[in-house]
Amino acid sequence: MTTCPQPSLLPGVELPDPETLTGPQLQGWDCALCKQRLFADQMLGTVEWTCGGATKEAIDLYVCRPLCIEVGGGRE
Repeated sequence: MTTCPQPSLLPGVELPDPETLTGPQLQGWDCALCKQRLFADQMLGTVEWTCGGATKEAIDLYVCRPLCIEVGGGRE
């Protein structure tokens, strides 16, 4: 089970379900929204990721700066 302990830090942008993210997205290498490699980033928020049933880890998610096209930010 995955939970989001706090809301997104960016107004109007929801935190994605960490179970749907790739390793590079969870590690902060790729955008948590558009999957592109991050060169300039901003923190989206923190989610609690559960692996193996009992192990829980707080994961900081990062997104494009400026915000990517997927949420209307205009990055190309």
